[in-house]
Amino acid sequence: MRIACLQFNPSLGKPTENIARANALLETSPPKNLDLLVLPELAFSGYNHPSLPSILPYLEPTAAGPSTEWAKTTATLYNCIVTVGYPEIYSPPPTRSESCTTQLTAYNSLVTVSPSGEIQAHYRKTHLYYTDETWAQESPEGWLSTALKFALMTKPEKVAKASFGICMDLNPHKFVAPWGKYELSRHALEQGAEILVLSMAWLTKLSKEAIAEKEEQPDLDTLSYWIERLKPLVEGEKEVLVVCANRCGEEPGKNPLGAEEGVRYAGSSWVGKVGKGQVRIWEIVGRAEERLCVADTEEKPKWVLQMKSGDGENGG
Repeated sequence: MRIACLQFNPSLGKPTENIARANALLETSPPKNLDLLVLPELAFSGYNHPSLPSILPYLEPTAAGPSTEWAKTTATLYNCIVTVGYPEIYSPPPTRSESCTTQLTAYNSLVTVSPSGEIQAHYRKTHLYYTDETWAQESPEGWLSTALKFALMTKPEKVAKASFGICMDLNPHKFVAPWGKYELSRHALEQGAEILVLSMAWLTKLSKEAIAEKEEQPDLDTLSYWIERLKPLVEGEKEVLVVCANRCGEEPGKNPLGAEEGVRYAGSSWVGKVGKGQVRIWEIVGRAEERLCVADTEEKPKWVLQMKSGDGENGG
């Protein structure tokens, strides 16, 4: 399989410009024979919206707004499955006992589209981060694992079970659940997932200067943290493909990680495989790079991280 994630720096509240930016990056290096393309969390709206009124103009109808239309167009263009994060507005039809004006319900969501335009999966974020809590609700359905149908270019159609997560989903619920509960990873393990799709807007504590100094190098502290949160899958007997599509760059607004204004993102998107005590990585992007990260799973991974015997920790 050929799997890719697009790491880029969307601007807050500028969906038209962000879509154009994503298209330009894809056109610069058009992916060939691609099976799956994953974009970051809230890819076109930007992430650091401080309130519901702030994000309200950018909320999109369930699997029917600009992000979904972009996914359909891109999936057809590159003949691959496309997953993109977007802010969803959900309004169920009123019952007889309700007025026509229903309370607005919003979710931080992922939509996954086939080359034919079929919605193959739709997932709503289960573990909300502080920023999400100002406007979104937790998924009422919880975790999602479902079969994806891949029309491989050189092979018969392949069906693979995929689990989905959005950024904070990788963390303990509200940061108060036990660290070792590993909710998302255990769900993927128990469901027999073959692919774990992670769409991210993961923050970093790194300064502007630290990012600029090594912008083409991944943030290894962030990567180590992600791998630790995948521990049940790393220790599992079955190998699972992991697609981690994070964004890069900066946005204005409140910073949950400190007192200073503005937030910075960790970048470091990667495609790899975990299981049997190892983490194998085909490709990883730098902390500030804007580019397509492409991996061919038929090729030998570039990096292998081996779990240390005895202590259960990951080492190099």
